[in-house]
Amino acid sequence: MPTKSLHIEPSLKTESPRFDIEKLNQYKLSCEVSESSFYCEVTDLTDNEVIATENYQFPVSESDNSISQFLQTIYETHDFLKSLKWKSVEIIIDNQAFTLVPTDLFRKEYTIRYLQLAKGVLITDEEEVNAYTHEDLGVINVYSTDRELCNWFSEVYPLVDISYKHKTSQLIDFAVLSSKAQTAFVHFGNQHFTMVITVNGTLKYCNRFLYKTSQDLVYYVLFAMNELEVEPDEIFLRLYGNIKEQTEDFNLLNQYLPNVKIGI
Repeated sequence: MPTKSLHIEPSLKTESPRFDIEKLNQYKLSCEVSESSFYCEVTDLTDNEVIATENYQFPVSESDNSISQFLQTIYETHDFLKSLKWKSVEIIIDNQAFTLVPTDLFRKEYTIRYLQLAKGVLITDEEEVNAYTHEDLGVINVYSTDRELCNWFSEVYPLVDISYKHKTSQLIDFAVLSSKAQTAFVHFGNQHFTMVITVNGTLKYCNRFLYKTSQDLVYYVLFAMNELEVEPDEIFLRLYGNIKEQTEDFNLLNQYLPNVKIGI
């Protein structure tokens, strides 16, 4: 359990006047969890409008605590997160442990082996391996998450329909629906970014990169385009997440690619 002195406040919090804590049975709760942060949003399923969001950063000084301990600290004093009245709960796992396998080549009995090959190390007993199918795209996203974290969510929501998805699957779905032109969607996290390239609703590329400098960022983006034989002036680049204009990352990308914009 977390120490009594541990306290985590949201770094961002928005709430629509429409949000009604008495109507949680009409809402979907989406929780995105990474090693360093927790983000949640509430969607009104009557019209699929997001009506509340909160973002939390885990304190670096308390790195000995597990993710589930950080979440316990957030949940124990929260007004509605721990409610059992949600229509559904979606957990989005944001980590480096994933791989995409073509549906035609996928064999369920090899699920763990696919991920071991991608990670380059054995899957441990502390990991839980899942597979998410993108029916229309013909790919399956195999990923792992911390078993303790999955058990924690199961204990918090014992009577609620919980679904799991990797962050890359969320970005893939968004990218495929958002553009018909040749577009690279780049989502920035904490010292990493995920890049998804689509053409006419078809997935062409997806990968996640760790980086420390803007030069590393540009190198990886251009490397991916070179592998796909895409010229920089032939593609739109849309940036999301932890990125702003007039930053070194944005300015350097803009030097090498003419069609760069912050996504909405």
